[in-house]
Amino acid sequence: MCIIFRVFTLLAFVLVAEGCLWKPEAFYGQNISREVEFLAFGKENPPNSCDPLSIQKLKHMAWIPNESSHSLRSRQRSRGQWLHFRLQNQLEVPSEFSVLIQWINIPSAEMCSENRNGEIGDVYSGYQWESWLGLLSPFPHFNVRLEANESRDFYLYLDSNETINFPIRTISTSSYRFIVLFRFLTFLFFLMVAIVSVGWATSEYIKSKETVYLSILIHYLFFFLLVYSVHGKELASVFGNENNLIRHSYYLFLSMNHFIFFLYLFSFVKFTNENLEYPKLFWFFAFSGFLYLFVPLFHFVYEYRIFIVLFVFGSAAYFLKNTHIFLINNGNKEEKRYFFSWVLFLFLVFLKTLFHFDFYPYQPFFIYASVFYLPFLTASSFLFLRNYEKRDVSKTRFRSITNKINTLEYRSKLETYLETDKIYLDENCNEEMIANRLGLTYHQLSELINVEYNFNFPTLLNLYRIKEAKRILLEEPEMNVAEVGKKAGFGSRSAFYLEFKKQSGINPNQFRKSTSNHPNQ
Repeated sequence: MCIIFRVFTLLAFVLVAEGCLWKPEAFYGQNISREVEFLAFGKENPPNSCDPLSIQKLKHMAWIPNESSHSLRSRQRSRGQWLHFRLQNQLEVPSEFSVLIQWINIPSAEMCSENRNGEIGDVYSGYQWESWLGLLSPFPHFNVRLEANESRDFYLYLDSNETINFPIRTISTSSYRFIVLFRFLTFLFFLMVAIVSVGWATSEYIKSKETVYLSILIHYLFFFLLVYSVHGKELASVFGNENNLIRHSYYLFLSMNHFIFFLYLFSFVKFTNENLEYPKLFWFFAFSGFLYLFVPLFHFVYEYRIFIVLFVFGSAAYFLKNTHIFLINNGNKEEKRYFFSWVLFLFLVFLKTLFHFDFYPYQPFFIYASVFYLPFLTASSFLFLRNYEKRDVSKTRFRSITNKINTLEYRSKLETYLETDKIYLDENCNEEMIANRLGLTYHQLSELINVEYNFNFPTLLNLYRIKEAKRILLEEPEMNVAEVGKKAGFGSRSAFYLEFKKQSGINPNQFRKSTSNHPNQ
């Protein structure tokens, strides 16, 4: 378990670094957010479309520089938002590229410009080969061609369902294809993890009847839906853009995820046979996550949303500690790691929530760390719970066979067969033969030996055979070593030599010589 946990931790770190922190310009293009200006709203109504008159009007309006160097930063506006930036081709040949907005919850985006010949360019979207069967919404992007040494002003109209807090980039066609492929492969990865988790959790539940496996599965699936609705395909593109909760689906899924997290805590308490303190308060805070639904519905709630975030995450942190604290007190390293792995996940989700609630500028680590961490947390949780069942004497799943028999009685009978009858001297002696003599099934005998001796049947048999071989080597010094092995129950000379050296550290001949030189040993 320790090794598997370390492997999961390493893979999680690599994926977080790969998906969240490492953003080379070669793949993700050039971030031009710092060069963008926002239209300053005044008494005069701004245009709402791209045409020659609108461009002339925009040229004479006031603009405010974007304050963030890594992303666009502006409050959401009901009438949309105009952006302005200048691009220049310093090459001696024409340059073709795309302007990409790195977010999806944007119902409408239109970009226009006026070239050196006074011609108006009005574009909405670029490539059409990225739909992936409609599973993922494309990033808004616009194809641009600049002539040699051309410098041009661009005006971009954005109608965003969320606060503007995302980068704008210039990228090549190959880079854009890479982004599309990376998004699709990431979606497939999380989908495959979901499928495996369904099978894994269902199997564990059928065997153990412990609902905690199902609660962890549901937790993963709903968090996957949350991520998919924000970074994969927004609900507004499917159900329309009229309903406020549909436009801001993050709040809807965040509410559900908080409640499901408390379902996990409740099932974990039942799994460990601990007592749930303050059950009424527990369920009150479980439903408190639905306060998130008021944030997009009421403006005054939105202004004080930080208090809802602190209240909800504070309750989650308190009850996580309250339901898992005994793992720390037990002093078991594996149990401590399990507790802190959930603490880390809750903290990463808190960081992601701060971003989506517009308390922090665009930062890949804040947004994606919890996303890439969750699959490894889910898998390690399944492994931990399975091992916990093995250690917990109150669990019958892994001791169901031996619980039905008197283990002391059958252990005594087994040792009589081995020590008195010496049935191990028969080279054809096997587990099934001894099980029949004892009146047990093959599986009952196998589990009896594993539980009582902490090793398997062949190891137990070979312990007695090597002990017998040593006696023969001492009492019959003239007997051939191969004959000694056969007489002790080994089927071949090589098997005898390997097992003897494994247990004694020396081969039979060396053992015989050492004892002949020291007869008193």
